[in-house]
Amino acid sequence: MKKAFTILELVFVIIILGILAAIALPKLSSSKDEAEISKSLNNLKTLINDISIYALKNDALSTIKSMSNVSGVENIDLKDFRGIKEANFRVGDDEQCLKLVFVNKSDFILMGISSNETSKKVIENGSSSDLENIDFTSTSKSKACVSLSKNEHFKNLASKTYTLIGVNDAN
Repeated sequence: MKKAFTILELVFVIIILGILAAIALPKLSSSKDEAEISKSLNNLKTLINDISIYALKNDALSTIKSMSNVSGVENIDLKDFRGIKEANFRVGDDEQCLKLVFVNKSDFILMGISSNETSKKVIENGSSSDLENIDFTSTSKSKACVSLSKNEHFKNLASKTYTLIGVNDAN
């Protein structure tokens, strides 16, 4: 006589596997978001350092790709630009989660990190002291993007403007 599983035994095994999957999958999803936030923060720090070092070394700016090899950043040309330029910074699936805002004033060029319209306007005005009291929460639909914008390490990076060329007496 052959030994085989009954339908009832198979149903119980499937139910148990379903319960285990229901417990494990949300934890896996949040771990993926945390990894994306950590990766994005490291990329942002590296990008800020790369652009700052390039500007210090060359006393000029170039395209984003020639100044840094960080992925997920829109490649814009910053040679001899006037006024304001923005570069999108991808976090997770959101191509426009953050914006790097470059402002060319008459005697200096600065860069800031914007997660919403309020922070963008403060950066455009050129005063980093006003950034300390801003709510950086993103309006994105991406969970990873919103979580990043609420992260304390991100707030420390975004609450400053970075003078790339010249002297900014407003800071």
